[in-house]
Amino acid sequence: MLDFAILGLLIERPRHGYEIKRSLAQLGFWTVSFGSLYPALRRLDKRGAIEASEGTGRRKAYAITADGQELFDSLLTADPDASETDRAFQIRLAFLSQLPQHQRTRVLEHRRTKVAAQLKSARDVVVEARTESQKPDRYRLALMEHAMRSIEADMAWLDGLIASERGVGVTPRTQIT
Repeated sequence: MLDFAILGLLIERPRHGYEIKRSLAQLGFWTVSFGSLYPALRRLDKRGAIEASEGTGRRKAYAITADGQELFDSLLTADPDASETDRAFQIRLAFLSQLPQHQRTRVLEHRRTKVAAQLKSARDVVVEARTESQKPDRYRLALMEHAMRSIEADMAWLDGLIASERGVGVTPRTQIT
């Protein structure tokens, strides 16, 4: 996933290692150490997906190559499997604008299907907990309900993104309050 995120950032423009590290953190996924970043950059360079050029001072600027663009496109358009993690989906989402509209919709609908299954499971757990003769204490039940509500919020968010892709007129809410 780190390789995919690096390629996605380099599609936008060439960057130095520090800029890549900072941009990854700005995406909100993780804070990557230089001990992870530079081996990934060397791996991508060795694979021919990126190339390094001398920048200012000792810094190297990294740029994506045609092979790197091809690799990025194949990773972005790959059908997500049932085991795709939340982080993998979030990274894919960060670069979803690189896909045509019909493919973006397909990715979002696939994710919605997965989240719908999670929601059904969460609701079943809450219903079962409420009906058991030995009910969980109120904090455990509150935690179960919180999980269910979080998944419901994810569903609403995905519905907004899908509607926006389809041009239905629903705009995803991005305002920070």
